[in-house]
Amino acid sequence: MTDLAGKVALITGASSGTGAEIARAFAHAGMQVAVHYRSEAGAAKRVVDTIRDEGGTAVAFQADLADAASTRDLATAAVERLGTISVLVNNAGPFIDTPFLKLKERDWDAMLAANLKAPYLLVQALAPAMIEQGWGRIINLGATSALVRSHGIYGLAKAALLHLTESLALELAPAITVNAIIPSQIASARTDTMPVYKNAAIAGTPMGRLVTESEIAKMAVLLCRPDFDFMTGRPIVLDGGRALPQFPRLKIDEA
Repeated sequence: MTDLAGKVALITGASSGTGAEIARAFAHAGMQVAVHYRSEAGAAKRVVDTIRDEGGTAVAFQADLADAASTRDLATAAVERLGTISVLVNNAGPFIDTPFLKLKERDWDAMLAANLKAPYLLVQALAPAMIEQGWGRIINLGATSALVRSHGIYGLAKAALLHLTESLALELAPAITVNAIIPSQIASARTDTMPVYKNAAIAGTPMGRLVTESEIAKMAVLLCRPDFDFMTGRPIVLDGGRALPQFPRLKIDEA
């Protein structure tokens, strides 16, 4: 993948899980990687060390994406250390599903800030340099919660992120493509701790399994390749068919 060699990528929420997998995949593709974390410095260091041990380049950066100043500082620090950011992956996305009537205002603000405002701020900070160099990729990690009416403020934020993806695609073309990867429940160490939920999610997925972190990371790399130069403003749903609309099944006694 020499076409990506030397390019710099910033991945938010990359100290563990899907973000860490994307960081490693980008490094394997030859990119220099900015690994963002909020509080897990040790986990971020392990991701960086793994990438470096495998011959890649990675640096960890701390920021609280619920705070606008901290988010802007992240963009500045990453550019100062690694140079122009060519690929931005807005992966960080904290989750709560508190009902709206019980949702505290501070949680409303924090969820929208980290899931929606932070991507906007990072794009605003980093896109001008991408445009100047004539090439850039922005990938937003959504969720199928955006496609249905569930999970309260989280679903609302992810639905708005899809709107932002489409609007940015129009605004930043042709130099930058902006797309969204939308997984359903992800097979992960966290999911393994919830066997009842995990089994129910698998049962509700036509493909009979959950999407893996590796599959999401591979798609993120593909979106940076020339094969996808003409694709922008689009959601790529990796849910095994789970969110497809189905005609309601009626319980009819045919006896």
